[in-house]
Amino acid sequence: MDEFFVKDGEEEKGPFTFEELTDGRLEPNDLVRNNSNVWEKASDLPDFTEYFQYEGFYFPTENNLAGFGIRLLAYFIDYIVLVSVIVIGFLIAGNFFNYDIQKLNIEQEQNREVLQGIVAASFVLYNLLLYVSPLSATLGQTLCKLIVVDADGKKLGFLNSLIRSVGKLLSLAFFGIGFIGIFFSQYKQAFHDVFAKTFVIRKNVLNMPEDEQEGMF
Repeated sequence: MDEFFVKDGEEEKGPFTFEELTDGRLEPNDLVRNNSNVWEKASDLPDFTEYFQYEGFYFPTENNLAGFGIRLLAYFIDYIVLVSVIVIGFLIAGNFFNYDIQKLNIEQEQNREVLQGIVAASFVLYNLLLYVSPLSATLGQTLCKLIVVDADGKKLGFLNSLIRSVGKLLSLAFFGIGFIGIFFSQYKQAFHDVFAKTFVIRKNVLNMPEDEQEGMF
């Protein structure tokens, strides 16, 4: 059985068993070593990856960052959900105000601007509410087993969620060019990820054989 030592300031404490360290006392930035003399952050040790995921941490690594394909699939699912919600919302509003929504002339500039504003606001609100929810991801991302985290591997706070939601809208506004960064970024970050300092993680990567990981989008 592996034994672990923890550095507390200049003092070394231990040995501890895995069970003793994972009773809630271990933090991601704690310096830990096993039987070697090399000190590493607990978050960098594979031994504790599943433990930290159970605690709600998903640290970005070379293997678990989501690529363009799986993120595109998640986006299309979100697109279908969001369009459906907006259409249903318009129908309900039209019924409430006794107005035939089909008579709305979107070719008129004023109507078109109002409609664009509603769609943009709905898009930001949809993403924001789901990022701060227990899912920490949109419905499309959840179905694709993805999660969005901050630079510390933690769930996004309200401000980060808002920044990412607005940034995502800007990424789409210019013909989706903000997503191109996924291909060139070391951490597969789109413009809104860099802007909000966030990462998109594949949650189930630990349960997949290496050959299957290589084939994922």
